[in-house]
Amino acid sequence: MSDYIVEEVSWNLHRETLLSIRGKVFIEEQNVPEEIERDDKDDTATHFLLTHNTVALACGRMLPDGKVGRLAVLKEHRGKGLGRLLLNYIINHARLQGMNRLYLHAQAHAANFYLDAGFFHFGEPFEEAGIPHVAMDLEIDYSGAKEFITHVGYPQPFATLALALAQTARRDLRIYSAVLDPDVFDSAELNSAITTLARRSRHSNIRLLINDARPVVENGHRLLTLSRRLSTIMKIRVLDVDEHPDLPDATYVVRDDNGVVYKPDERGSNGFYEPDSRASAKRFVEQFDKLWHWGEVNPRLQLLRL
Repeated sequence: MSDYIVEEVSWNLHRETLLSIRGKVFIEEQNVPEEIERDDKDDTATHFLLTHNTVALACGRMLPDGKVGRLAVLKEHRGKGLGRLLLNYIINHARLQGMNRLYLHAQAHAANFYLDAGFFHFGEPFEEAGIPHVAMDLEIDYSGAKEFITHVGYPQPFATLALALAQTARRDLRIYSAVLDPDVFDSAELNSAITTLARRSRHSNIRLLINDARPVVENGHRLLTLSRRLSTIMKIRVLDVDEHPDLPDATYVVRDDNGVVYKPDERGSNGFYEPDSRASAKRFVEQFDKLWHWGEVNPRLQLLRL
């Protein structure tokens, strides 16, 4: 399959090619009305084209909300695995864009094709353009991710990517989060990964910087409990936002000196995950270490001994 190329293409530049493939498959073969096939979503969709020696053979698109559609392979080129090649590319593209979920409306006869790719049924069967369809979706797996990922959503897949860093840390782990958001940081898996890191060596160094100790103490938190047990290796400091009003409006985790997952703000715009870049991690390490010196040990975080 090395001679086949799948790539993201511009709708404006490849409109005629994409519409030609879709027209032959959906309008001519399947009798889908042109006014249904030619909808108003192409301008905002991400489009994909599969070619062989520059000849276009298949196409597909993905909408901003993760809906995959208009997957079409020219009739004379079916049975070669091109549909699978195209779909796998779209799934991987979505993964590198930090998307959590893909969904689609599959023609009923093609449901097994999507099942084999990891999609699952949801909802009841229905008709679309006079053709039986089933709704299917795929939760994208980020566990153990080793590639650069953009537009990382929050709390997921940020939480899974943060866990991946913790699980692969050799010595140092830095966590900066305003309140140690429980949706991201209060999990049994992360607690276990940090415990393993702490027990690996007496030189392990796990540091957490937060802006507000109150919710962590009042609501309870696995990492607070763990820090009290591992007080010589795992430490939490609090930054006073009144004294330091220019604190980063961000959440990030840095592993050793070469891995980082970053979110510009806890629930707003998207961030990135870079698991193998000293240059990218360096600026976060430097920022964190500077902030660490400003941080204070809050008595509310300490284990009271009677």
